[in-house]
Amino acid sequence: MKGALLLRLGMGVLAFMAVLGALLEIAREDDIDTLSIPERPEVNDPLRAELQRCRDLGDAALDDQDCGATWTETRRRFLTPAPSSDPEE
Repeated sequence: MKGALLLRLGMGVLAFMAVLGALLEIAREDDIDTLSIPERPEVNDPLRAELQRCRDLGDAALDDQDCGATWTETRRRFLTPAPSSDPEE
């Protein structure tokens, strides 16, 4: 009986320490919130501008031939493997 009581007391202490540690971690004020994502340099890509135009059109973009061509080019760029820089291949 004494061993079971000590085991329960130990488990209670461990549970208390886990909850306390979680609360302290939540309350800790780090600079995590102030980290900023570096901005990408502005690239003058006409395809990007056209994609934004198609996005702004909404459902009407489905009937726009220019948007269809833009999406096809985007898929081609995305799915085409990059040229290898390894001269042995």
